[in-house]
Amino acid sequence: MSTDNRPAVDARPRASLAVAMLGFFVVALDAQIVNVALPAIRNDLGGGLSGRNGS
Repeated sequence: MSTDNRPAVDARPRASLAVAMLGFFVVALDAQIVNVALPAIRNDLGGGLSGRNGS
């Protein structure tokens, strides 16, 4: 029988932090790509705030 009082799960805080940072980086990169592409998407679809076509 073991008298060790440590929790059953051995937490790895550095690995958890690295995964969280990678996830945040992917989300931020995706948002940046969409923001850069929005003007081209608007022009290709002929959209605008007024909803009228530019032609």
